[in-house]
Amino acid sequence: MLQSAPSDPRLDAPIRWRVHLARRNPRRAAAVILAVVASAAVAYSLWLHPLAAAAVGILILSSVAEFLLPIHYCIGPDGVSCRSFWSARHLRWAEVKRCYRDAHGVKLSPLSRPSRLEAYRGIYLWLGDEGEVALAAIRRYLQQGGSS
Repeated sequence: MLQSAPSDPRLDAPIRWRVHLARRNPRRAAAVILAVVASAAVAYSLWLHPLAAAAVGILILSSVAEFLLPIHYCIGPDGVSCRSFWSARHLRWAEVKRCYRDAHGVKLSPLSRPSRLEAYRGIYLWLGDEGEVALAAIRRYLQQGGSS
């Protein structure tokens, strides 16, 4: 778990921030965009129809959208939310069973123990410029026991 939270007046309002992973790694972003375009080109060459190329391009783009497009986060008294492209997730504080930090962010999990399902459950928060304030808010809300 995270350590105890210092008192910070900025924690009274919801904390919102945006992380754009592609801007952090432009070479990787260029490679991903090239792969999306190449996949659409291969689909067009196989089926000779622009609709097939567009469908494949959109499917591949949606699978890498969290990397290419900005991710919007919000931490408030009711829980944590995350929005990106077609995806929106929300996790209430009462549902958080485990919380752990790595080099890039924090994982809030509804699972009480490690599992293969971990990658598909909960919310991973990429910490940006608001990282310390976000960590303090997480500590505060988890210490409150999920009560709003």
